[in-house]
Amino acid sequence: MFAETRCFTDSQQHAGSIAGWNQVYAQMGRGPLTSELAQVCGTRFQVFRESLDKRVVQQGCAPPDRLCIAVVLPSGALPVVQGHAVAACAVALLRGGEEFVVHAPEGLHMLAANLDTERFARHAARELSAAQLKRLQTASQVAVEPAALARLRARVTALIDSPAPGAGPLSEHCFESSLLEAFLDLFQHADDEVRSRRANLAVSAYLVRRSQELVQQQPEQLLSILDLCGQLRVSRRTLQYSFQQVTGLRPVEYLRNLRLNAVRRALLASSAEQCTVSEVAGRMGFFHLSHFATHYRALFAEYPSTTRRRAG
Repeated sequence: MFAETRCFTDSQQHAGSIAGWNQVYAQMGRGPLTSELAQVCGTRFQVFRESLDKRVVQQGCAPPDRLCIAVVLPSGALPVVQGHAVAACAVALLRGGEEFVVHAPEGLHMLAANLDTERFARHAARELSAAQLKRLQTASQVAVEPAALARLRARVTALIDSPAPGAGPLSEHCFESSLLEAFLDLFQHADDEVRSRRANLAVSAYLVRRSQELVQQQPEQLLSILDLCGQLRVSRRTLQYSFQQVTGLRPVEYLRNLRLNAVRRALLASSAEQCTVSEVAGRMGFFHLSHFATHYRALFAEYPSTTRRRAG
């Protein structure tokens, strides 16, 4: 069993430190990022708590053969997951290998946990109804009774804050059994899938996702907002509203920040001998280097030339 608590100043280093997850975190909020990650991982389970003080978009795939849940802590801001705003009384769900997009607002405080799907299914077949089991196979989030949600938060928090493996009485089997009981209790008190607070939020999330895909297909060829509107067949007002509703940012700023994050990841993963800053920037469609450096510094609070590179 593995346990650690770490702090980060880079969103992708934070994302890459969550064991078993194939994902990318892109910083959207301006300024130096500070985040904390506490996690406990066993052979067939994982629990973690993460806090980020900047707006971040999270994309990737859930770990294979796992049932994953996430809940927002009471003091945390509410994210948009899979195109749906997560309600304060809800639990977000992901199944093994499922692709996800999370628009995490500034000040996110979230608890997450996952279990081996097969082992959970054996116990769930005995304790959950057919309707409850079906809900777990399709829902992106479920409403939960406040008392059950409070019990889940308390149980997962206790597991994360337990003494380090080997230093306390809980073995890996006890950890896993406690988490399994928490999952079963939670889903016994789950209700129908939570609907978006606004009926058109899913449409807005789709437009944001498609805009991002179009830009990423050919990053060196900058698409204007009018280009995106033409391909998506929507008005500028609709596109602006969709981005503001889902990401909290204007389309130009959001899409530029995604490209800036891609540059930063490339710089961190390479040495100055392998490629220059201007070469990396050009691959992401930044050809006016002074403007690029200004936007980079505004987002990450450092110039690209001072970003730590790998040794040559």
